[in-house]
Amino acid sequence: MLEYWLTQRQAISKYDDTDALWLTREANPYGSSALRYVLQKLCEIAGISTDNRTMSWYAIRHSTGTYMTREEDLAAAQTQLRHLSPETTMKYDQTPVEDRRDALDRMGWSRRRGRFIVGE
Repeated sequence: MLEYWLTQRQAISKYDDTDALWLTREANPYGSSALRYVLQKLCEIAGISTDNRTMSWYAIRHSTGTYMTREEDLAAAQTQLRHLSPETTMKYDQTPVEDRRDALDRMGWSRRRGRFIVGE
């Protein structure tokens, strides 16, 4: 889709003197308020309630990083988010306690009196 858009973009004169990927109807680069409006409209079209939910492009980025870490690993999330440092990506490692417990169980660890013991 990006390649298609870049081809289409070449035919639109308002993009002639800018490197901006997308421009508003008024030929301005998207700022945070315009992007927030786009996000709200997308949620409305998709039938996603935004009540009691923080909707921002950062929230989507953070969710992507969290799910990428959970489904793949930190290295995959680091690449997807274009982080230079692995430490920056570590904040996206929010694996639920139950998942970590299940992983320890699969590794042959058991829990006794609040400590994990190998081989039980």
